[in-house]
Amino acid sequence: MLAAGATGSIGETGTGCGVGLAWMIAARRPGVRVVSVERDEQRAHVVAALFADLPDVEILHGDWTRIQERGPFDLLVTDGGGNGKSTPPADPELLLNPCGTIVIDDFTPMTQWPPVIAGEPDLARLGWLEHPALRCTEVRLAPDLSTIIGTRRP
Repeated sequence: MLAAGATGSIGETGTGCGVGLAWMIAARRPGVRVVSVERDEQRAHVVAALFADLPDVEILHGDWTRIQERGPFDLLVTDGGGNGKSTPPADPELLLNPCGTIVIDDFTPMTQWPPVIAGEPDLARLGWLEHPALRCTEVRLAPDLSTIIGTRRP
């Protein structure tokens, strides 16, 4: 549903085998560009070949920060691996268009405020939830899985 709302570009970090990418491609509007970054070179090449015939789809090999080369995006979906949700978080103003949406997945649901992980403040989560350029919330997807969804302030 979020991919269908993008009007210019969609970005993804953590292509993996391309399953999430395929969902976004199927849901996108005609002409919306999709860029995905995968750190595993072999997977990046295989997925690039898989989507080679689709217009406006680009697979990059490298660290998650390569997504900044093609931004900003209307929608950016960041995989939890590869330090894409590191502290401090990447600059949303480089990654997102004004009012653009970011999805940061692979969190364990928080059960207290402020959130903690391994007995310490969860600085990665707090970095996104309290970022002054974003309005974010955490959404529980399963008893052991949550995601943060945010919008860049205009």
